Amino acid sequence: MRLAAVALAVVLSEAPNERAMSMLRDWVRFVDEHTAGETDAALDSLTAWTYNDLELLLGYVEALTEVPLNIPVRGIRKRQINDFDLAEIKARTKDLQVRGDFDRFRKRAVILHTDAAILGAAPVVVAAPVADKSRPPWRRGEPEPRVDVKSLDGRVESFERANPNWQYSMGLVESLPAAPRRDRFVAQWYRAVGAYFAKERNYADAIGHFERAQLVVPDDPLVLYGEACLQETLGAPRIQNYVRVTTLPNGLVIRGVSLPQTHLRRAESLLRKALAADSHFVEANLRLGRVLTQLQRHEEALPYLQAAIADSQDRTVTYYAHLFSGDAALALGRLPDSRLSYEIAVALYPDSQASRLGLAAAFRAAGDRPAALATLERTLVKPPASREGDDPWWDYYFGDAANVDRLIEELREPLRSRQP
Repeated sequence: MRLAAVALAVVLSEAPNERAMSMLRDWVRFVDEHTAGETDAALDSLTAWTYNDLELLLGYVEALTEVPLNIPVRGIRKRQINDFDLAEIKARTKDLQVRGDFDRFRKRAVILHTDAAILGAAPVVVAAPVADKSRPPWRRGEPEPRVDVKSLDGRVESFERANPNWQYSMGLVESLPAAPRRDRFVAQWYRAVGAYFAKERNYADAIGHFERAQLVVPDDPLVLYGEACLQETLGAPRIQNYVRVTTLPNGLVIRGVSLPQTHLRRAESLLRKALAADSHFVEANLRLGRVLTQLQRHEEALPYLQAAIADSQDRTVTYYAHLFSGDAALALGRLPDSRLSYEIAVALYPDSQASRLGLAAAFRAAGDRPAALATLERTLVKPPASREGDDPWWDYYFGDAANVDRLIEELREPLRSRQP
């Protein structure tokens, strides 16, 4: 009887996972039928699956699309698939390769899961997790699903389970051939999704996103720029103050945020790499100038800000460049230059507080107190409710988020037609 039981256990362990294989067949159909950017039947069907369903299927999708096993957990997932299923998956991969452009199919799969994350159901809200050190000894070291903290004005509002669709998208992007060179789509995806995380202020996902980008597309200037914007934001006062005043429950701590100078130096390095690839990258020149002023290297900052002014064809970028040039010149005691820069910034956005505060400071440093007060008066008498949209400075730390709609559309557009 014992031998029979052992034999039965072996047979059961080697039996095909019918549910996973059925889901995989449905998944291929969803990829074929989904129209990029639309909430259609295929997307609805995918987003109806639970997070547990998606975790079950992930290794099967990775095997089908030949995602590289360059992360240990991917190898673990593949080894958990039995030989019967692996043989069928391999046959299905060959069918997809024979029927048409396999790389296009994989790109459409990336878009399917990116759309699922952006357009799909609301995130799953969970109870606050418990830090490993606060668990009972027998539970320490157990793997836990990653959780994102959602907050407003320094107050923790909820904990959300990280959306597995991003994990799918990232793996599928890496399934595209790396040789002889990466498909342009890969860098486009990393930049567009990084901009989306910035727009949503989802900094936890953004940090992991760009860490992976450093390995996959390490030299793309636009991706480097996106990460530099993130590093600037993490070093900004509102993030630094949030980390300083926020206490999480259950022994949890906020990770990924260091001292401001650390983030600014990272941003400097990334922007220099981006400019090495394209010295006329206007936004990179602008932000490098700003980073250097924040690091108190004002003389070094001015040439980058001047380059941004010379090449810019965008009103907001030009405003920023003159505003930051004014800051640098003021710090260096070059009061006429500082005043001129601030005056140009004011002319571009007459109701902007930041430029008027700078101009008032320049007047005050020159000893002209009446002019300083007159400059400030316009901002002091304006009602707060009417300030929205009058000063781009309020949006500066959104970084690449200003471009997100265009970037996502450029990513989707070539893949709107369905797979034959």
